Amino acid sequence: MKFEKQLNYSDVSLIPTKCIVDSRSQCSTQVKLGERTFEMPIIPANMKSVVDEDTCIFLAKKNWFYIMHRFGKSNYEFCKIMKEQNLYSSISVGVNKESYDDLNDIYKDGFSPDYITIDVANAWSDKAVKMAKNIRLLFPKTFIIIGNIATREAINDLIKELNNIVGAFKICLAEGASCITKNKTGVFRGAISTIMDCYDDKLSYPIIADGGIVHHGDIAKAISAGATAVVAGSLFAGYDQSSGNIIELDDNKKYKEYYGSASKYNKSEYKNIEGKKILISYRGDMNNLLKELKEDLQSSISYLGGKCLNDIRGQQKFYLV
Repeated sequence: MKFEKQLNYSDVSLIPTKCIVDSRSQCSTQVKLGERTFEMPIIPANMKSVVDEDTCIFLAKKNWFYIMHRFGKSNYEFCKIMKEQNLYSSISVGVNKESYDDLNDIYKDGFSPDYITIDVANAWSDKAVKMAKNIRLLFPKTFIIIGNIATREAINDLIKELNNIVGAFKICLAEGASCITKNKTGVFRGAISTIMDCYDDKLSYPIIADGGIVHHGDIAKAISAGATAVVAGSLFAGYDQSSGNIIELDDNKKYKEYYGSASKYNKSEYKNIEGKKILISYRGDMNNLLKELKEDLQSSISYLGGKCLNDIRGQQKFYLV
């Protein structure tokens, strides 16, 4: 039996090297997904307790990538709203009949989403492959992201099955602050180990690391391990532009609820529960977060001897903490 040490973000630190820029502000944080180039490689999680329609509009106008959640909201209506505002559309779907019907409604109206993420717990499955093929049939130009998966073997198999249909893979499992999958199922893999296993500089597919981002520096760690972008949930919760209402408790402090997509708070039935709810302190204007995230990532790039994200991606030079 083979045992592998599982590395997470907190298990490693990055190694500095010679700085080649006069100012960290010269470092570019832009990332390309499909035909568009976005301001930052970090994406708010497509969770009902993180993003809503207003969040997506806010991010799209700032040229940040977003993925709209798929719970209790018509993708057809959402795409219409984004089209009316001349903004790009990025939606997520499951693999059930409801998702097929929703996509058919969009197709019948004569337009296609710019991005579709197949969002299931384990995308290494025949159902996810079938959905990807269906999306490509309906929308030949849509950029497809499929997730989540956690091994290079899964990526290789999906590449073989889908024959260049998918544009990016969303990876990592049981990493989020509100996720209890590893406790409920025993299934878990550290983010750094997952990224380093899935990354291959000889192949052109982007990988998007989902969950586990606690500190801003974790973004640079993920990219250095090979990720093209990262997804974060709790990091974006609690702001004015986040989904959900502000609540006040007996301690006279303000909070917003943050819960996992597999929690009872998001599901219509108590079945296969792998998520929990936590309270996030109210944080005010998200613009402050976006500014700080960019500045911190620019600093990371300068410490690592680069000018842009491509200069640090996949360098895999870490200290074990």
